[in-house]
Amino acid sequence: MNLKELHIQLRTPFTKERGYGATKIKSVGFENIYFVVPPAPPEKIDGQLPAKLLSVALKVIGGLPSIDKATPLDKLIHYLFVRQEVVCSSRLEGTWSTIDHALTPGEICDKNEGKNQHQAVRCYANILEEMIEVAKQKKEKIFNEDFICKIHKKIVENDPFATGIPGSLRTEGKSGSIVIIGGGLRRENSIYNPAPPSQVKRCLREVLDWLGDEKLAQLGDASVGGPSLPIRMAIGHVHFEAVHPFTDGNGRTGRMLWPLQMVCSGYMPLYLSGYVEKYKDDYRKSLESAQKKLNYIPMIEFICNAIIETDQENRETRKAIIELERKWQEISKFRDNSAPRRALKLMLTNPIICSSFLEKELGISKTASVDAINALKRKKIIRFRELENRKRIYAAEELIAILSRPYGSDIDLALERAQRLLQAR
Repeated sequence: MNLKELHIQLRTPFTKERGYGATKIKSVGFENIYFVVPPAPPEKIDGQLPAKLLSVALKVIGGLPSIDKATPLDKLIHYLFVRQEVVCSSRLEGTWSTIDHALTPGEICDKNEGKNQHQAVRCYANILEEMIEVAKQKKEKIFNEDFICKIHKKIVENDPFATGIPGSLRTEGKSGSIVIIGGGLRRENSIYNPAPPSQVKRCLREVLDWLGDEKLAQLGDASVGGPSLPIRMAIGHVHFEAVHPFTDGNGRTGRMLWPLQMVCSGYMPLYLSGYVEKYKDDYRKSLESAQKKLNYIPMIEFICNAIIETDQENRETRKAIIELERKWQEISKFRDNSAPRRALKLMLTNPIICSSFLEKELGISKTASVDAINALKRKKIIRFRELENRKRIYAAEELIAILSRPYGSDIDLALERAQRLLQAR
């Protein structure tokens, strides 16, 4: 890492009294490497804020459903968006996660063979949903060390490729405690070196105290002096990543802060990882600008654009899911309360099924579950995919296609491909 690339405040030597700056550590092999102890997150931003962009982003946020008044349809769509989010966020960390991993019930895919991507993304989705419920009740009070460590533990403990100890902060003298970002084989060529292990706990506390400042959030949400929600999302994320409190999984944990901040402000959250995945170069540049130059404007602009475009993407996805359910009902004409009709409703949240799964979830016999699957197959709503763990797996390909298509891509093209699969013999 080149010290000359850092803002003068960051390349000034760190002292305990000052609280931030550049420093070295005594660990073997790292004696000549500088690390950045970041300052506490600011309450006010220097520079010209993107007023028009912020105005549009805030209008989008204001149009989101209230988290306390979500309709059954809002909750259904949210369930699917959570699964979409954890897959995109996991892929950003280099995993091979797919929407199938997130949507396949555990009893179908788990082989009791230890960690795998199925378990990893399902645990990620489960902890995200759990923390959203906690945030609804506790608001900004959720932001503390126990909370962030619990999130991290659940996100990475079943990831077969994760390093470090799940839920444990980087601690001086422990394996994996020293992190450098970029540079390949030469540590000296790193892009950015986050807080050294000795400063992680203190710096993380500063970030969490800032995130947990209810007065600051309320002033921002009321537009009476505090930073507005998009600005808080940008600053909080930048500083969390600058601390880099864990050996691995910091990106997934940091991106989870965004929806939780939205929930704390009373809104059904938007999930931004799809946008980040599509524009990851812009994301990295804006993150680097904030961390190395203390210039938050590019990240604020990035978050605003992510909010605006993700809202539009969600509207199109929501419309497609509603139309798909209507189509299923029209072409099936199953009797009310029949097993196939009940299976249709179940498949809106579980588009990958097997007969034993229907037996358990619908409380029906094996014969009835097989009959329901056959009825759904005849109507070209599902198709047989494969044998897995001695179970015949079926999939509602159209719903999966809507959720798995690349961010911003054409829904109709995705549906056409899915329909060809359903029509094939």
